[in-house]
Amino acid sequence: MVAGWCLYYLITSITEALPANLQQANAIWDGFQGSNWPLIAHAFVMSVEWFIVIKGISSIEKVNKVLIPSLLLVLIVSLFKALSLEGSGLGIEYLFTPDWSTLKKPEIWLEALTQNAWDTGAAWGLILTYAAYMRKTDDVTITAFQTGIGNDMVSLLAAIIIFSTVFGTLSPQMGSGEILEVMKTSGPASTGLTFIWMPQLFATMGGGGIFAILFFLGLTFAAFSSLISMIELAVKVFVDMGANRKRATLIICATGFGFGIPSALNLTIFANQDFVWGIGLMVSGALISYAVIKYGTQKFRDELINTEERSATLGSWWEIIIKYVVPIEVVTLLGWWMYLSATTYAPDTWYNPLSPFSVMTVVLQWGLALLLVWFFRKKLMKSN
Repeated sequence: MVAGWCLYYLITSITEALPANLQQANAIWDGFQGSNWPLIAHAFVMSVEWFIVIKGISSIEKVNKVLIPSLLLVLIVSLFKALSLEGSGLGIEYLFTPDWSTLKKPEIWLEALTQNAWDTGAAWGLILTYAAYMRKTDDVTITAFQTGIGNDMVSLLAAIIIFSTVFGTLSPQMGSGEILEVMKTSGPASTGLTFIWMPQLFATMGGGGIFAILFFLGLTFAAFSSLISMIELAVKVFVDMGANRKRATLIICATGFGFGIPSALNLTIFANQDFVWGIGLMVSGALISYAVIKYGTQKFRDELINTEERSATLGSWWEIIIKYVVPIEVVTLLGWWMYLSATTYAPDTWYNPLSPFSVMTVVLQWGLALLLVWFFRKKLMKSN
């Protein structure tokens, strides 16, 4: 669905003028979300993904080799432009001036760990898709290191651009507290920071229309490529169960479209899904860790990571992290988010499954997902 948002903004960047201020940017966003376009874009994206996964993904890989570096180039140019805005220094100062007292608060560390677990996609299960198509000569340790560091560096770059843009735009009219409140409320899960503020930045640039097109084109392909991995992962499981690939792809894409319809029609439902399955990634990560422990951490490291073709050797410290640190982290983070749900997000409706941020909505949706896993696991075991 979010890939559909990117696609819509790509088309808008081509066909319409960029928003000159916050009111115009909000009008475009609200107009889009209040129309049928989110659902139409969602349907189009899933249809294209269905076609790509059936035909193969080598073609989009070739295109991504051009578009993703182009996205990085646009980000770098945007960085220089954002830093040139009057008042951008206030955003940089806020972003990089530490409040050391906050480091004493456990919630800061817990939220940072949660963000990184989500942001890197470590628990999505996409690692299984990538692993299935890795070459024998690929170095797992180096690739994992590059993925984590590269992701965090680009995230930091994006943060600098966003804070510089927002503070540079609003500082003449607002104080820092008011600006931060605007940033917090810019769309569900802060999606507005990309779809509301980036177009405004491009509007201040010479040739900004071209950069906006390149930015949303690269962002669209980044979203498409991630979604391909998600679909391919599910399709591969069904194919391993003995299903026909074309039929499996159709079922997965149709199911994905169906589950995405409520979020496409209602941003509150979208925020609920972001909350429920954002926390759910921790469970997914725990299951992957458990699988490694069950297989044998030393055996896993010796046979699958430290291969003869490696250029870097993964040390035994990794086994300690997988066996002890990750389980403690998972239990702590899950407990923390459930506590927040019951005491902060939905203190009066924590028992109501229809409350978007309640404990019960998390438990109920996880339970339904586990029932589906249990059902298909039985079929998988029968097929073997």
